[in-house]
Amino acid sequence: MNRRAFLGRVGAAGAVGTAGCGFRAGTDGDGDGPDEGDGSAPDDAEAGDDGTADDPPDGPDRRFRVVDDGFAVSVDGGSFEALVPRGVNLGMAKPGRFPGEAAITRAEYDRWLAWMGELNVNVVRVYTVHPPAFYRALAAYNREHADPIYLLHGNWIGEELLAHAGDAFALSAEFDRSLRQVVDVVHGETTIDPEPGHASGTYDADVSDAVLGYIAGIEWPPTVVAETNRANDPGPYDGEYLASTVDRPFERWLAERLDRAVAHEVDAYGTQRPAAFTNWVTTDPLSHPYEPFEMEDAVAVDPDAIVATDANDAGTFAAYHVYPYYPPLLNETPEYASYVDHRGEPNSYAGYLNDLVGATDHPLVVAEFGVPSSRGIAQRHVHGRDQGRYTETEQGEIVAAMYEDVREVGAAGGLVFSWHDEWFKRTWNLAALSDPNRRPEWSNVQTPEQGFGLLTFDPADAVPLDGSADAWADATAATPADPPVRFDDGGDGSAADDARELTALRVTSDAAYLSIRLEFADLGDGAGVDDAPDWDRVNYLLTLGLTGRGGVQLPHGVDATSASTDFVVRLGGPDDSRVTVHPRYDAFAYLYGAEAGLDLDSYRNPDPGAFAPIRMTIGRGYTVPPTGERVPFQSVETGALRYGNGNPDSPEYDSLADVHVSPSTDAIEVRLPWLLLNVADPSRRRRLGDLWSDGVDEYEPFEAIDVAAASYVPAGDGDAGSGDDGGGTEAAAEPIDSRPTNLAHAVPGVEGDRLRTVEYVPPTWDEPAYTERLKESAEYLRETFGRYG
Repeated sequence: MNRRAFLGRVGAAGAVGTAGCGFRAGTDGDGDGPDEGDGSAPDDAEAGDDGTADDPPDGPDRRFRVVDDGFAVSVDGGSFEALVPRGVNLGMAKPGRFPGEAAITRAEYDRWLAWMGELNVNVVRVYTVHPPAFYRALAAYNREHADPIYLLHGNWIGEELLAHAGDAFALSAEFDRSLRQVVDVVHGETTIDPEPGHASGTYDADVSDAVLGYIAGIEWPPTVVAETNRANDPGPYDGEYLASTVDRPFERWLAERLDRAVAHEVDAYGTQRPAAFTNWVTTDPLSHPYEPFEMEDAVAVDPDAIVATDANDAGTFAAYHVYPYYPPLLNETPEYASYVDHRGEPNSYAGYLNDLVGATDHPLVVAEFGVPSSRGIAQRHVHGRDQGRYTETEQGEIVAAMYEDVREVGAAGGLVFSWHDEWFKRTWNLAALSDPNRRPEWSNVQTPEQGFGLLTFDPADAVPLDGSADAWADATAATPADPPVRFDDGGDGSAADDARELTALRVTSDAAYLSIRLEFADLGDGAGVDDAPDWDRVNYLLTLGLTGRGGVQLPHGVDATSASTDFVVRLGGPDDSRVTVHPRYDAFAYLYGAEAGLDLDSYRNPDPGAFAPIRMTIGRGYTVPPTGERVPFQSVETGALRYGNGNPDSPEYDSLADVHVSPSTDAIEVRLPWLLLNVADPSRRRRLGDLWSDGVDEYEPFEAIDVAAASYVPAGDGDAGSGDDGGGTEAAAEPIDSRPTNLAHAVPGVEGDRLRTVEYVPPTWDEPAYTERLKESAEYLRETFGRYG
């Protein structure tokens, strides 16, 4: 299978489901936070699905149970054989749709399951009931393949609903109903009426012979656990199939919910299978004295406190979501930070897993783990497994190593989060900057939460960022109105002059990026950015305006103003290129400036020519309890630009590339994520407003983006108005005698000392057009899953 192979274009005709862009939190979900979306679920007869089961079940009779060290399966009455989960988590969202719209089609499920099988996946986990097409597709796949894909099925309860109730016992009836529904769904014996935020239809595909077990619920909020324990009398639960062995009411509540679900399956279908509940580091039963945030170690929910009775042959297990970078205890606990893994390397993630597995009597499945391939970052990890800012290759290396850790410490198996990228996701440090009702409509590559998938969705018709000109044929174009200024630079002055001479500026955009191409008379004969162009003799500026902010003095010592500028891109080579922002339009300063120690007056009323680096918050600071050590507020410069090839078909592909230099076509291409430019919803052309007057919740329409490009001769290292000490080294412009500006050349041109702009009008859309592609990371999982299979 070609991991870079693009499928055909998927646009409005390929997306099935009720359109909707409202906000509906806590109705349904995908396993990581409350869901959004208020569209009704589509009819169960989807594209490529006639609304009925393909065939009656004719597969083998399988029975599942939990044994001492994991799962086991018996086929047609044979002996029980070990089954180790090598799995993925599958959510219900896709581009253009919230999870609650249940819009994934039969054709998509068929295709994705086939790819999972090729990647040696043997378990898929779902968090809630999917459309009937999923179960029909799974049944069809398993009929056609000797090695089935097993199913771990969950039921969803919204975090906001739990928080509102406080006491989990208030939601017992609803939770029981949803678990019974899951049991009926997998046996193909129910019809679900339409309800906003949920899948519906006729469930007639019996996939019970592939259901490995149930994992109920979500990552339990510690406040809800604490309130449930406070509001109810202590005491255990003694059920027919499951019992609790501690006096804590929350474990009693869970035991009763699982017991009723198992009883329903026994009574209705004469079978039983393993059942467990979702857990996470925050509510593990271990003590974590180095955890700085009180609620991350305030309460325990212990899987060992729920046990199978003699009537329960299938058993129970522990299921944990474990990521390496949060809570901070994973970084700060000395025993974890100094733990040496099976490779002989320090590995706090393996250290924690080793501790957790050793303290848990039940077999333990790591039901979620992973890192995202995203341009942005949200958390650091002490051993380099951060939440984001990884290429697809790096993501694959890390996630494969994490599965190795899972197996080597003795866990029963692991499930990667997640199968596919989810555009609707948001991350804590960026959530305030995008319209929550429109997030599925565009690809926010800045947010790590979007990028956990092994399958990604590339905007259709995006330029490949590899220097080729064909993809730019329909771009908005401008040419220079005036000839360039010529210099006498010495030996190779003419070559430097050619690299300063701009011949065209082209601008285009898609659902993820604004892209700009600069074309030159001659960039030189070098093979790449190290020797062409000569960065010591020429740098470039791009100016971008969305707000109409005029008369702005430009940075980097170029002695020029701009007709409309909010952002300046400086291209000075691989180690010295960045996007900077007019200080008054700096969202980081507005949201986090006080915590970061910035002089906020200099952002509200900036000096002429001041531009600020664009940063992301990755930690708001804390004090480590036993030591009193203060970990300060932390941020990274997300405006720094990375050079590389952005074409997934290229052997040199770099999924994080921002800039590509192509001497062979005399072009430099730049792609900039929409959120980097304060665009809150590119599908409707809406941006952040005046932050200091209106806050981040007021979105303003914009009709066009004003763009200009210029070359200049750098004079060397200097400060050149970075706005504060976070902007890095800058190369100021060389003064040019007898000219009002020292720009060497500009597109569309210069009037006196004023850089003119060209207007680019980005398209809008109601349905995002995209193509599917397996990331490079999928290949690493294929190899590792195969090796541990």
